[in-house]
Amino acid sequence: MAKTVATILSYGMGVESSAILLRWIMSPVTRPCSLEDLIVITSQVGDEYTDTGRDVEAHILPLMRAQGIRYVQVARHGHFEADGITVLDDSRTPARVFLEGDYKLSDELKRNGTVPQYGGVHRCALKFKAWVIEQWLEEHVRGRARHAIGYNADETGRVARSEYAFGERIAFGFNADEKSRISRSCEYNTLSREAFYPLLEWGWDRRTCIEYIRSVLGITWKKSACVYCPFNALRDDAIERQREHPRQVGDAMRIEHLSLALNPRGTIYKGRSLIQITVEAGNEVAVEMYRKSIESEPWAVYRVRRIYSGKGKADRAVEKLHVFEGPAEARMALNTISASSGVAVEELRGIPYVWHERRSETDFPTREEFITIAPAAVETKARYGLDWFDGRWSALQLRLF
Repeated sequence: MAKTVATILSYGMGVESSAILLRWIMSPVTRPCSLEDLIVITSQVGDEYTDTGRDVEAHILPLMRAQGIRYVQVARHGHFEADGITVLDDSRTPARVFLEGDYKLSDELKRNGTVPQYGGVHRCALKFKAWVIEQWLEEHVRGRARHAIGYNADETGRVARSEYAFGERIAFGFNADEKSRISRSCEYNTLSREAFYPLLEWGWDRRTCIEYIRSVLGITWKKSACVYCPFNALRDDAIERQREHPRQVGDAMRIEHLSLALNPRGTIYKGRSLIQITVEAGNEVAVEMYRKSIESEPWAVYRVRRIYSGKGKADRAVEKLHVFEGPAEARMALNTISASSGVAVEELRGIPYVWHERRSETDFPTREEFITIAPAAVETKARYGLDWFDGRWSALQLRLF
């Protein structure tokens, strides 16, 4: 007797994947399988705009309950892969979107004092979405599933890069207008599957998806994104959306502040600071929440060093030197360091630095070193340990000087 083959829909809760799910529910002839054999799965990163969860709960979950569609929500459980994943919910009568996840991407960013990178591979998606979903599939449906991918009809490059090494059919929601996104993306290349792309088959671009959802649900579906996503273009509608979520935006500004303290180039957006954008937009509530947050917690003095082996290729060491009750005490300590070393404090975007060594922009390897202050959220760390980093630092010092 042949085993049942399920169809998996990677449901990111955004426009494309919502359009696919809605059409499968509303139009039986478009379904790749019976709804009983459909598994909808979401990896909750933990920092999605709350209105996304609200809309899914209000409009999508009632339809899934009525049809008895299985909805699985999973999340990363910790920093290390050995920590595994958390199954937040697995139900044919889902009533809640577990938007908070478990171990959040923002937890990771605060731990490291970084922001998502806006160039190259979407590593945050790989670590907090693709890997998490893969673990659940491996345990529950590996070898007997088809996986639908929500790429739209203009994402042929992205489709091509996701096709190899898959033994199952999995549907993804890329739409017809995302050719460049398709060509750049490899978020799901590690999954063992035969991917298929309903929106490409239907010839649906993003606008078609938006209009279809509006015709069925009577609302304009918003983009699914983390509040601090560098790939989310900040057009007027995105700026206005930020006004509706001041607490989340304020927390994102704190993440960026930590990143900028440890790397003056560490803005969320390429060449643009979320802090500056929010201030200029007059989002005073978010700005006030951000300022109150950082002023009410302990601060630390940090020593930051980097060794660059090439352009954009660096090893970093962060050392938490001293912890203080708040920013005023930390700034006094930095001023003392400045005076004793004879190096003036420099400020960039309101963040102070005492530079001991500046990197070369043309000659590699090269080094940089500075002292700064920031909320005391980042611990002393280097990728391969401080002893390894200090050895490289000393060896390079002999070479350079």
